Amino acid sequence: MRRGIATVSLSGRLEDKLAAAAAAGFDGIEVFDNDLIASCLSPRQVAARCADLGLTIDLFQPVRDVAGIDPTAYDAALHRFRTKLGVMDELGTSTVLVCSTVLPDAPADPDLLASQLHGLGVLAAEHGVTIAFEALAWGRHVHRVGQSWDAVVAADHPAVTLAVDTFHMLARGDDGSALAGIPGDRIGFLQVADAPLLDMDVLEWSRHFRCFPGQGTLDVTGVVAATLAAGYDGPLSLEVFSDVVRETDPVETARDAMRSLLFLEDQVSGELATKPAARMVAAAPPPAPRVDAAFLEIASASPVVPNLLTGLGFTVAGRHRTKPVTWWRHGDAHVVVNESGSQPAGTCALGVVAPPVEAVAARAKALLWPEVDRTRGTGEALLPGITSPSGLHVFVSAAAGEDDWQHDFEPTGAAPDGWRGIDHVGIGVPATQLNEEIGFLRTVLDLTPGAVEEFMEPQGRLRSRALRPAEGDLRVVLNVEDVRAGSAPRLGVTQVAFGCEDVAAGVRALRSNGVPMMPVPDNYYVDLDARFALAPELLASLREHGLLYDRDAHGGELLHAYTAWLETGFYVELLERRGGYDGYGSANTHVRLAAQG
Repeated sequence: MRRGIATVSLSGRLEDKLAAAAAAGFDGIEVFDNDLIASCLSPRQVAARCADLGLTIDLFQPVRDVAGIDPTAYDAALHRFRTKLGVMDELGTSTVLVCSTVLPDAPADPDLLASQLHGLGVLAAEHGVTIAFEALAWGRHVHRVGQSWDAVVAADHPAVTLAVDTFHMLARGDDGSALAGIPGDRIGFLQVADAPLLDMDVLEWSRHFRCFPGQGTLDVTGVVAATLAAGYDGPLSLEVFSDVVRETDPVETARDAMRSLLFLEDQVSGELATKPAARMVAAAPPPAPRVDAAFLEIASASPVVPNLLTGLGFTVAGRHRTKPVTWWRHGDAHVVVNESGSQPAGTCALGVVAPPVEAVAARAKALLWPEVDRTRGTGEALLPGITSPSGLHVFVSAAAGEDDWQHDFEPTGAAPDGWRGIDHVGIGVPATQLNEEIGFLRTVLDLTPGAVEEFMEPQGRLRSRALRPAEGDLRVVLNVEDVRAGSAPRLGVTQVAFGCEDVAAGVRALRSNGVPMMPVPDNYYVDLDARFALAPELLASLREHGLLYDRDAHGGELLHAYTAWLETGFYVELLERRGGYDGYGSANTHVRLAAQG
């Protein structure tokens, strides 16, 4: 399948966008009219530049408000459309995107729309051009794909076809079933975009928050699979309007966009399965069926980290057979300390168990993610490392045998009882890399992102998205700090949460070991009593130990406590889940943000 991208999906001047798209391996582009208007290159020069770069121009877009409009304005619309067809002649492209009108005075007259579309089709055919008619999600009268298809049928001209846009369809609540019965040869173009679910005006949502496939929560795969199953065989093209895209280097964005298309093709190939259209898309090696948290690696050549781990209750469980690396353990919670000095102190990596290891490494490579440079000694476990866009190193281990990460260590003694393990890890990422980071975790490890959550900080705002696999205990929370001018957001691993059986006992042990705990204001417990009417003895225990509390709709409970910010650059959360509680205590986040400053 031909892979394309709209120039509006990349930042910079038109020349920069073309070069970035070609460098990322795209076959073709959609030329956004505004990009062309603002360019010093003539249409013929753009065509020549694309030819030199090996790019085809698959679409010219958009032509707005030329059909379904007041009849008195139609002659002017025809003139504008005829002029743009001349531009297309020079560009050497033969498909034009025409959008449903958004004009407030547009008549609600389907017959008029069909007649005007037919007239446009006659003009287009004279220039050897096909119209792809798109229902904008905020269109005045045509805002759903079924309405745009009815208009195409009524227009009754072979040069008038349907444009399928995943965002416009899914934003209006349609899915792939809305395309049932539409012949593939009547679909003129397929545009693809994802987005997080946001409760806001659909135009604002579209203009500022679209993202590449795999980075949002819309069922892009279902719509694309339905389009291909109908018989569409044209380009699969990305059209993403986003504040992030406008602020990011076009070369990086184009590379991220290509990864997203490869991921989308992989997902679509699975959905189409044995259908003939499956041959049009490429499948990557499958993701691991289960992903679990294994260990946190911290770089430290000083006594700071060992002293901290001792205070937290960890003990040395083993030493690496060939490297200056020590394994620390607290029950099923594992921390690895890299003492080589090759990384800045405090740098963290995350180890996960996701067998088969070779398949995960192959999947990452197929989806164009870079590997961490890692030397494997004789007899050592295969532990491929993959670097996320924000710089987090993720090491992948098997669950047992020679490729289990624990195989590389000489045990120092019996493993003591203790905490349950790593419950979740919080990672601070720059705002411009949030979507990329989500794409990495989703495409490589098959983690599913949850809804966007937003919290007010004393000096800014925190946005969070939690991700987890369908099977396995790995949980990752991505955080974006929007802080005041002159302040730097905290990046990298900022939080490590450990599960335990008795959080009150755990907090007592931490305090006795001198670990600084986060203070909780008494006002919090007054509010807690007002919200939950807790038993007096439970409320007194929470207050005594400085614990936070949350309860879900099913009666599940969370008891948790935080340390202060530690010298490692992150803080530790100790938590106890009761009765199937599955969240993160979001209702308490504003208290933590204020207390930790």
